[in-house]
Amino acid sequence: MNKGISIALLALLSLGACKKELKEIGSPSNKVEGINATWEMIQAIQIDEKSLTREAFNLTPFFIKQGKMPNITFSADSFTVDTAGVSINFFGGTKGTWAFDNNNAPSSITFTPIDAAAFTLNLGGPIRPSDNLKISKLVKAPCKGDTDGPGAVMSFVLTFNRK
Repeated sequence: MNKGISIALLALLSLGACKKELKEIGSPSNKVEGINATWEMIQAIQIDEKSLTREAFNLTPFFIKQGKMPNITFSADSFTVDTAGVSINFFGGTKGTWAFDNNNAPSSITFTPIDAAAFTLNLGGPIRPSDNLKISKLVKAPCKGDTDGPGAVMSFVLTFNRK
């Protein structure tokens, strides 16, 4: 019995010796500074929101075949989009203003194009100088049987690389 107690005591002592050191991760990055750049789309995925399995279709080859990927440039509070030669403009206009829902921990961006209505896109990850920009756009439309107004029909998940 002394042998069992000794083994249990030794196991408890060894567990206490495995403390992890806490390391400083530094101050949070400025998200507004993190998004200020020119971004080129590298991937576009269309998702069927009505499907039980949320079937996805990669639209990227469509843009590659056209010979140009959409891009967007963010500055302090404005954006510009280069849509020349691109058949789909996900941003409603070629220029306007933008704002995060929360500058310290953003989850969405509201775009206000000069010549179109404002809309909001969700962020799919952090905004730091080392990260890609991932945003999603939900498309709503009335479908047969919808009683609460238009529901989500599809969404686009767009991934951009910093140029």
